Amino acid sequence: MPSIRSAGRLVAAFAALSLLAAPAKAEIEKFMNQCDGKLCAFFRASLTIPEGWVEDKEATAYFKVQMLLPKGVEFDKAPAKIYAVVRYNRNKQPISDFMPDNIADWKSRAKDGKITTLDDLPRGGKPAFVRHRFEAPKLKEQGDELQSVTTDSDKDGNQFIVTITLSANTRESFKAAEPAYLSILKAY
Repeated sequence: MPSIRSAGRLVAAFAALSLLAAPAKAEIEKFMNQCDGKLCAFFRASLTIPEGWVEDKEATAYFKVQMLLPKGVEFDKAPAKIYAVVRYNRNKQPISDFMPDNIADWKSRAKDGKITTLDDLPRGGKPAFVRHRFEAPKLKEQGDELQSVTTDSDKDGNQFIVTITLSANTRESFKAAEPAYLSILKAY
């Protein structure tokens, strides 16, 4: 039978391990970059990158979004991409205020594209993801997309709109990347 002192250490060790294993709190990080000779903010969501995927640092810096690609695949050759856009929400507007711009972008890319509103995806006590699906089989690039939008904040309580998108060139590449995408949403 272990001593009380040993049992206490064991309990402390388990407590420390449980803290390490706890999922990180979703929070926005702010970085300042040079933009046309002045400083501008770049915001990042705390994403959990799924196995088999990596962040493309060059594309992230270029597009000012977090860009994830399948491991070993170059940006231009990736049949599917996952990216996260974070926008400052100074006026604390509802997500619905941001959706018309997203839908207009889809409609401008493919007049015959199909846009479907999906059920919201709950986030365990946090604001749900509002989701839409875009299908335009005639497009050679980005013809299949799934977009999930939610709100988040930074350590100072500032509000942000977070849009996480799976963009694929074909239905097959969309289906292959969807489990990785859903794992990001579940971890967020």
